Amino acid sequence: MSGSKRGSYHHGDLRSALIKTALDHVRRNGVEKFSLREVARQIGVAPAATYNHFPDKDELLAAVALEAQIVLAERTLIATSGLAGVERLEAVGHAYIGFACDEPLLFRFLFSRRGASSLRESYETADGEVIPGSYEQLRMAVAEVRPDKQVPVDNDMLALAWSVAHGAASLISDGMWRTDDGQADAALRLALKLMQN
Repeated sequence: MSGSKRGSYHHGDLRSALIKTALDHVRRNGVEKFSLREVARQIGVAPAATYNHFPDKDELLAAVALEAQIVLAERTLIATSGLAGVERLEAVGHAYIGFACDEPLLFRFLFSRRGASSLRESYETADGEVIPGSYEQLRMAVAEVRPDKQVPVDNDMLALAWSVAHGAASLISDGMWRTDDGQADAALRLALKLMQN
């Protein structure tokens, strides 16, 4: 890498470049052989430069997990735009499954012990917009199909909804189920019936 490339990152830009490059690495390779040194090499900066932004690889991976959560939250928001009730809840489930199918390694990392610490009620996007997280969007969608809208969503009911969506997403992304065999849809429909009672 040329010296001009090395010198092209300003202080604020390098942090963003590190997160973007690390996110791409996790998307393609997972986290098993992830290293700050490799990310620095791909960007074309000295490894020491990364420590001004991230003291170790765990800190950088935490930033990657946060970014991945924003990606999932934005995808869910887009998928549910203009929908309500049963349609909205189904769209949340399908967005979750779609994310797992499109981004299997990122999905696996995001819901591992390392990545789960980034789960939040809301996130700020690059445009400065505050959007609800995917879990909060699930809570909101479940609330819409409950018989009594005034009663807060029961945590057990929310756990059922999330475990069905997560289980179906994992089974499909791991190749145990196919996206077109209907098993995920059947599981989502059954969970939906239980939530409406």
